[in-house]
Parts: sequence; structure tokens; C-alpha cells
Amino acid sequence: MIQYEIERLRRDRPYSMQVNHFHDHYEIYYLLSGKRYYFIQDRSYLIQEGDLVLIDKNQLHKTRNADAEAHERILLSFDDRWIRSIGEDASEHLLVPFVQKQHVFSLSGTNRTLVENLLFQLLREQQQALGGWQLNSRALFTQLLIFCSRMTDRISTAQSQAQAHNPKIFEIVAYINEHYRNRLTLASISETFYISPSYFCRSFKETTGFSFVEYLNNVRIREAQRLLRETKLKVIHIAEQSGFDSVAHFGRVFKQVTSQTPLECRKLMRLIQ
Repeated sequence: MIQYEIERLRRDRPYSMQVNHFHDHYEIYYLLSGKRYYFIQDRSYLIQEGDLVLIDKNQLHKTRNADAEAHERILLSFDDRWIRSIGEDASEHLLVPFVQKQHVFSLSGTNRTLVENLLFQLLREQQQALGGWQLNSRALFTQLLIFCSRMTDRISTAQSQAQAHNPKIFEIVAYINEHYRNRLTLASISETFYISPSYFCRSFKETTGFSFVEYLNNVRIREAQRLLRETKLKVIHIAEQSGFDSVAHFGRVFKQVTSQTPLECRKLMRLIQ
């Protein structure tokens, strides 16, 4: 169960995430070398070395190749329990960049050196596990998020780099995010946006890294998880409110995306809270 994890990984071959991806913890992704396309919620960003990416919990995201070159990254994952362990009021300050949806920071000069030093120290603390390593990790982690919070209002970010080469696809993504409870099909989307089904399928995959069905199912399952966590609704009603036409279909897709049944998910969420 994630409270806090950090890892450094290098891939020497082209790699794109194959699994659909959202979760109930936060992530900080730092690209040490190479280039990546990073799809976050409803936009794609070209990420280059020195870019720091912040992913909010339950936010749909996926990375994929920008070219055939190798890449190396550091990934830091943490949840609300880790934030609370730093201090009861810590989230007010430390989660500012996530709350304000400041997805990408492009770092250079002293800012880049500072962030890399903090990340490398965090990696060493976890690897060496000397006495007090968790306490020192909390201190270093706090410095990193305070840095991000302070940068939120004053740094020029890669938000302006969000791909604009296919605005129609991003318009469709926003439409899906708003209308996922309705019956959405390839045919209905194509008709609504005056776009051919074949072109839509190809462009959607190229732009987001997801197929249309993958993306729609993930948006619906994310809403179902919220309802399981925050309400006492029966599973059949959660299926309806999430946009599924039958509880059986809902159960199959839920298990496929989360590797759990809806009831198993609800039980686990109650144990964590």
C-alpha cells in the first residue's frame, strides 16, 4: 500500500504505457533525459529533460514515445497519509500545485539543480535506509513540494506547450469528460463532431495514447470509484450513474481496469479511510 515510494528507471528502447492509468495517490515525475508525450486528463504535453510533472490523485494520465530515443526518469509517489504524517495542516501548503492543476514545470539553471539534488537525496535515503531515513525523507520531500508551491505562481510552465495540432480531439475529450453518463458510441461521437469514425479512432489514439473505448471506460470507472468511496449507493445504481447500461457490463469493466470487483474496492477504501 503506497504511503511514499521513489524510484529511478532508465529505458533504452521505445516504451509506451500499455495499461490504463489513474489511482488514488499523487505522483511527481521528473525526466532526467529523453523526450516523452504525457497525456494528463484532457491534454497532451511534450515533456523534455528537466521537466517536472505533477499528477493529482484520480487523474487519468499516460506516457508514450515522443521519438525512438532512450529516456530516464524519477517517479515519486505518495498519498494523503504521507502528507498527514508531516503535519495536520501540511496539505494546505504542500498540495497547492496539485489543487491548482499546475501539471508541468520546465526547470533550468539553479532551479533544475535544486530539484535534482533533492530527488537524488531522496533516492539515497530510501536505498541506504540508515537510521532516521524516513524522517529525513519527509524533510527533503517537504522542501520539494514547498519549492513547487512557490513556483506555481511565478514560473512559466509547459502548459503553453500543450499540443494544439488537433484541437478537435481535445474538444471531444472535454465532451466525453462532461457527458460520460450518457450513451456514447463511436457513431454518436462521429456524428456530433462531423468527423469520420476511422479518422476519429486514429487521431484519438495518436493524440491521447488511449483508444476511445479505453478512455471512456476509465472516465466512467473513476466516477464509480468516487461513488463507492463517498456514497452508500448500491452497485446497480452506481453502474447507472457512471454511464453503464448494465451491472454485468459494469462489473466486467471495473475488474478489467482496477483488478478488483466493486465490492472489494469499497471494502478496501473503508479500511484505508
